[in-house]
Amino acid sequence: MIDRSLEGAVALVTGAGAGIGRSCALALAGDGASVVVAARRSEPLTALAAEVAEASGQKTLAVPTDISDVEQCRAAVERTVDEFGRIDVVVNVATHGGSPTSSVADIDWDDYRESVQVNVIGTMEICRAAGRHMAAAGSGSIVNISALSATTLMADLARYTSTKGAMESMSKTMAKEIGPTGVRVNIVTPGMTNGPQLDAMFERMAVAQARTPEEVSARFASGAALRRHIDPDDIAEAVLFLASPRARNITGQEIQVTAGQHIA
Repeated sequence: MIDRSLEGAVALVTGAGAGIGRSCALALAGDGASVVVAARRSEPLTALAAEVAEASGQKTLAVPTDISDVEQCRAAVERTVDEFGRIDVVVNVATHGGSPTSSVADIDWDDYRESVQVNVIGTMEICRAAGRHMAAAGSGSIVNISALSATTLMADLARYTSTKGAMESMSKTMAKEIGPTGVRVNIVTPGMTNGPQLDAMFERMAVAQARTPEEVSARFASGAALRRHIDPDDIAEAVLFLASPRARNITGQEIQVTAGQHIA
């Protein structure tokens, strides 16, 4: 029988703030893993670690980390291994979208470099550093969070979509390269995810379109096959599956959790 839980495993979650990062940390700990949470802001990160520990009873550690700094990325992985003796799961949620949005013709290259540094270089440095430990142990699971816009190629989001697309390509290539060691690399792509960021987007669009935020939300939901948006916990469930032995023969794949936005 395959052990289907993460009991005794150690997981590192980067970008572990409110929303998807928080839900992933809670889900992994709830399935039995010790969890290290990493993000830039120390105070909310410490509060999240305390919340996860209280909710799950699992050992939880907060490691303030700027994902745009490759040295800090490596340090977060090494701190995890030093503290717990191993690293079995990595979930990369940290992202940089760039602001404001702009067309390709108007991209600010300095802002673009920031997106590259977080979405590609920092994310993949976490993967590389953790992958070495996982390969030595003969197993491990890496799950990177992408964006549906990398597939739909929405106008004025090239800064974000192109860097997420690069991360996806590198993740799938890494899956092929590191697979013989027993390490898996997969991608989870959210659709429109309920939370403050989505609410703020609907509010901005409502002002521009002379509609209410509720009307804008309903219009977007109608474009999904299931006629709704998703929750951070929906993403966490997909991550938990890919992180666990239940997905032991799945690697180099992208799971889109979108309520059917891409097929409607």
